[in-house]
Amino acid sequence: MKIHQIGGYGEDSNIYLIIDEVITLIDAGTGKHFNRVVNNLRKLGFAPGDIQLIINTHCHYDHVGGDHAFISASGCGVAVHEFDAEPLRRGDGIITCAAVLGEELKPLEPTRLLHEGDRIELGKSALEVIHTPGHTRGSICIYERTQRALFSGDTVFCGGVGRTDWPTGDSKAMARSLRRLAELGIEELFPGHGPFDLKDAREHIRGALDFLSEYNPKR
Repeated sequence: MKIHQIGGYGEDSNIYLIIDEVITLIDAGTGKHFNRVVNNLRKLGFAPGDIQLIINTHCHYDHVGGDHAFISASGCGVAVHEFDAEPLRRGDGIITCAAVLGEELKPLEPTRLLHEGDRIELGKSALEVIHTPGHTRGSICIYERTQRALFSGDTVFCGGVGRTDWPTGDSKAMARSLRRLAELGIEELFPGHGPFDLKDAREHIRGALDFLSEYNPKR
């Protein structure tokens, strides 16, 4: 499985391109910098029409706003956890935080609803869905077991933890999610914002747990 970061400009989430038999994106940013993302794709020998699947780690606008541009270009599928699907269907500006960014989310119908333990077969690699509520009710992390790679969305960053004070966020749920991740043999961490790390993923997860324990000592 080859992974390339092809976005993360301005308010965009990071956008990860997975090259396998099914050409896949993990998140799609806001869409505001679509042309720059397309240029990065082309440098790797791909075009927007080659994208077959977008996996959204959660429903926030900075991760899903760019979905429509790729759907228009390729007719690709969109997968998201079932709990975060309804705000996308409604174009809910509050739960998706589009309103916070002064944007409007065009309603989006996911083509696949994800659940805890689902496997997404891409060809030579398979991605496992881990339901990690805390940042949103339907937040997920995506784990590739052979490479020990985790796409963590806004659950955990390299040196930080996702906010829990936005709609459907829950600090207790976040702590439970991080404890689950700490039990996995993760080496590579590809978060929704900021840098990625190819060797110290577990240290970032432990650090996030320590931060939550200090910030919410009774939780």
